[in-house]
Amino acid sequence: MSTTHRYRYLPPAPGSAPAKSLVVNPGAADEQRFPFYNTLEIGRHEAGRTELPAHLLIDDPTVSFRHCLITQSPGGRCTIRDVSRNGTRLDGRRLVPNVEVSVTVGQSIEVAPGCAFVLLGEAVGTDTVLDEGGRTMGAAGVTVATVLVGDIRDYTVLVRQAPAVDLQRSVARLFERLTEEVVRHGGTVKEYQGDAVFAFWEGTLQGGQAVRACGAALALNRLALELAEDRATWDVPGFPLRMEWALATGPVVIDSIGGTHQRAGLSMIGEAVVLAFRLEKFAGDETGPIVACAMTKNMAGDAFRFRDLGEMHAKGFDRADHVFALEGEAGAGADGGSGGPQ
Repeated sequence: MSTTHRYRYLPPAPGSAPAKSLVVNPGAADEQRFPFYNTLEIGRHEAGRTELPAHLLIDDPTVSFRHCLITQSPGGRCTIRDVSRNGTRLDGRRLVPNVEVSVTVGQSIEVAPGCAFVLLGEAVGTDTVLDEGGRTMGAAGVTVATVLVGDIRDYTVLVRQAPAVDLQRSVARLFERLTEEVVRHGGTVKEYQGDAVFAFWEGTLQGGQAVRACGAALALNRLALELAEDRATWDVPGFPLRMEWALATGPVVIDSIGGTHQRAGLSMIGEAVVLAFRLEKFAGDETGPIVACAMTKNMAGDAFRFRDLGEMHAKGFDRADHVFALEGEAGAGADGGSGGPQ
């Protein structure tokens, strides 16, 4: 599909890193290439803004004045850091602001709707602070997301009775491994809330995000069971690790928060967020470790097995919700399930 965006770009002088390119519509008649070496900054073009080498400027009010920065090491490894208001997506997954993430050849970088680049080049195994200029036009909008909440069971007891240093180190190692698994399944970890991990997948009413999130929930639960037996990760003697999970799908609004020059995190507002945190309280020995709302089940029901738990009234909601236990992949036996009661 042809792009309607206009780009302004001054190629940089060769650097110490090998040449790579961001490419619009690779292989098409209207293909455009933007080569770079050590760094490439993407931002919004405005009248009067000085065009600098290795700065790719886009005529789009939803792109931030400084949107994202791609850095390449002398060995050819690339990382990307989002500093925008409206977000940068890597292969469709929204990046957490100001967290460097590896980007490899062939991956897609999207900075605005319909404005995406593919990183091309040889595959491998101090920023200047600019004035923001005019304000970036907000484009948070509404998206349909599947929210996943994972909670450590009996964490209050752990905090009161377990050695604080052992608990803190174990939780940090646990969340590091869980984050890697979320990213592997195409999700974004929004934050950690003490004993809980909060991740999400964006999508449409077609439901692909719910399928990815359900697959991630099963994998995360299996991983948590493995890590519970791994003293190198969970080392709190006398306090076994058990986690419970909840999935909720619905419309949400996502935006970046933070100052003009330093986006510090994500804001997500929507009933699905609150519902996921409330539904997690229903997970347990009787339900199984993973519960899901009806919309999640409806979107992912062809790919996964769910058990009907009936209606449950989540705290703070004026109506009961139909809740389901996620038990495994469709057609898989008990050993391919969630790791909990079948």
